[in-house]
Parts: sequence; structure tokens; C-alpha cells
Amino acid sequence: MTAHGPLDEPGSILARVQSFAAIAAPTTLVAALLFYFGYVSTLVRYEYFGVDLNALDLSTTELLLLGTEVIFPPVAGLLVFLVLSLVAHRGVRALLRRRGARAPKAVGTLLAVVGAALFVRAVVGILVVSVSRDEFPGVTAISLGLGLPLLAYGIWVFRNADRRNASRNPGRRGTGRNATRPRRERARSGDVLLVTTLGAIVVLGLFWATNNFAAAYGRGRAAELAAELPTRPMVVLDLEQQLYLPEGIKGVHQFPLPNSEGQRFRVRCQGLRLLTEAGGRLFLVPDQWAGTRRTVVVPYDESVRVQFLPG
Repeated sequence: MTAHGPLDEPGSILARVQSFAAIAAPTTLVAALLFYFGYVSTLVRYEYFGVDLNALDLSTTELLLLGTEVIFPPVAGLLVFLVLSLVAHRGVRALLRRRGARAPKAVGTLLAVVGAALFVRAVVGILVVSVSRDEFPGVTAISLGLGLPLLAYGIWVFRNADRRNASRNPGRRGTGRNATRPRRERARSGDVLLVTTLGAIVVLGLFWATNNFAAAYGRGRAAELAAELPTRPMVVLDLEQQLYLPEGIKGVHQFPLPNSEGQRFRVRCQGLRLLTEAGGRLFLVPDQWAGTRRTVVVPYDESVRVQFLPG
């Protein structure tokens, strides 16, 4: 007889695969989201200084770490919103249980009107580019994610209020149950499809809003970095030949070094500040940044002698 272990049983193997998929799939999704939002934020941040992100040659790990600082505020806001939504939903259900209360219909009508208004605002933001370009980041996306779900929820509250009132006036009950069962099953399947579609709209709105937040976060970080340039390390470069910098850059000076035997560095450049180091290169900018300024890129190897001075 051949001994069979638990791994030899098909059911056990399938259970292990399902367990692994349940863990790996969310982890992969979270890593993909962190990578994407880190990419968007970093792309916008360095575009401010005229640097293409591909030139930085950042690793996947670096982009994942950059994504973590972007994702925390949206996730915190989402969790707070979910808590408030659950509390509000319990309040609505409590109103629906009250007898003779007119408040549920009023609440349902108000929610439906607000949801319809948000959906119209989302459509305007999608169709009119200038509106979505000049708005506070994420308004169109949040309106899209909340509009239709809020409208559907308001209709649900209104209809349930009507059903509660009808249940207090029984009338004809208990007749034709077998005839109405297929109709109920069709209604239930339609409700599942509606909820799934609304959930997809919410996810789309959340993704779009987080994307807008990541871009706005990148622009804000770039503006902060530009304001803090005088505090960043100053870089002194000894070069084999002079850098051909644009005219009008204040505070950047180049002067020849004394000639000596075996000295291959001929020019010293000082006054530039370190923006970042990536891909074996130094990205340097002047003290005062403006749209007309440029980022200087020099190799970070034996061809350049580099000194860092405190800001």
C-alpha cells in the first residue's frame, strides 16, 4: 500500500490554492495601486523642474515607497466616510421603523435630489474640460462616485417608507404567492445587477479621485521643494571642462582651477543645489527656481569631483 499525505488529495490542494489566491490577489492589487499612484505623484513632482521621470530611472521599490505617502490621506478619508455612512444608514433604518413618521420620505427625497445634482455636476465636469481643469482636485470624480449611488439610495429609502406604510394596511395578503415568486426572483437578480453596477461606479470614482489627489500632491511637494531649495545641500563641482549654462542664472559661478601637474579637473562650479540623485547622475538646480530655469544633470562618477556643503 502506498501512503498518501494530505497534499496528495485533490481537495486539499484546491483549498491551499484558494487560500493562497485569497492572500496574494489583494496583496498584488495593493502593490499595483501603490506603484501607480507613486508613479503619478513623482511624475508630476519632477515635471515641475523639467525632469522626465524616465530619466531618474527609479526602481519599483522606490515608487512603492513614494506611493505610500500618497495613499494614506485618501484611505483615511475613505474610512471616515464609511464610518459616517454606516452611522447615517442606521439612523435611516431607525426612521423607517417608526410608525406614522413622514421623515423617511423627506430624507429619501433629499438624498435623491442631492444624488441627481452630483451626477449632473459629474457629467458637466466630464464634458466641459475647462470645468474639470480649474476645479478643486477630485470634485468631478467624487461627484461621479457619489451621484448615482446616492440617488439610488434615496429612491430605496422612499420606496421602503411606502412599503412600511402599506404593511400597516394589510388589505389582501397571502394570495398569489406562487405566482409572484418568479417576479420576486427577477427583481432580486435585477437588484444584484444594479448594486454591482453602482459599486463599479463608486470604485471608478474613488480611483479617479485618488489619481487627481496624487497629481495635486506631487505639484504641492514640488512647490514646497522649490521653496526649500536654499536649505538643501550646496554642490561644488570640479569638472574637466566648463558647463554651458543658460545666461541669467544668479548665484551660480564657474572659475578656472590652478594648473598643476596631474590635475585633470580644470573648472570649478559652485552655487547649484542638489535636487536628487538617481541613475548614477546628479540633478542640480539653482537657489531660486522659476519656470525659465533649468535642471543641470551631471554624471556621478570619476569624471566629476563632487563636494557637498550644508545648506
